[in-house]
Amino acid sequence: MKLNNTCNRMTLGVMSVGLAVSLSFTPSFARDESNPNWPCIQRKIENLAVGQVWDGPSVDGLKGWWSDKPTMNLIKLLAARRTSKEDAEKAIKAFADTHSEDKRDAALTLVFAGLFDKVNSTRRGIISGIERYFKAQEKRALKIEEMGSKLNKLQPDEDASEDAKQKYEKAKTDYDWASRIFQERQSNMPLACEVPVLIDQHLFQIAQLIRQSMKD
Repeated sequence: MKLNNTCNRMTLGVMSVGLAVSLSFTPSFARDESNPNWPCIQRKIENLAVGQVWDGPSVDGLKGWWSDKPTMNLIKLLAARRTSKEDAEKAIKAFADTHSEDKRDAALTLVFAGLFDKVNSTRRGIISGIERYFKAQEKRALKIEEMGSKLNKLQPDEDASEDAKQKYEKAKTDYDWASRIFQERQSNMPLACEVPVLIDQHLFQIAQLIRQSMKD
């Protein structure tokens, strides 16, 4: 009777963990119904529009920033989120000072065009990564459900052999480990969802700094 009671408690424990995994990974976590693989509260915007961050001269059709080393070096520096506002401001000013006044705005517009293209590309990659992460979690959730069902079937009764008990313990260890990894990775999802937002904020800030160094 004591063993049966212990098994019942184990069964309830497995069911509780399984339910927790299921609830933490409900499909409704993807808030945008038009994008079921998008798990973030923030609306999915795969590509930014120039007008969202830039009020300067048109950048339509502007290319060639990659062929000018000073321009490309500045773009790389400005695209990095670890670059502080102060360092970005200094770098933009130093770059602007290397151009005559009549060519400065055009050079800085080209910098923004390259920056926008680079950041948009990086951002798309991050968004795709978040969706892949979500899909992987979905597969893990299903796997854990299967492991939980198997674990319940393996529960030993009072007449079980030592081998059966060992198989159960191993299955339980595997189940607990998989559930722990799932929960840890699930807890990282909100942080991942913040990355595109932080990128947007950084790009807007740098765009403003570039505009401040322009005449028009």
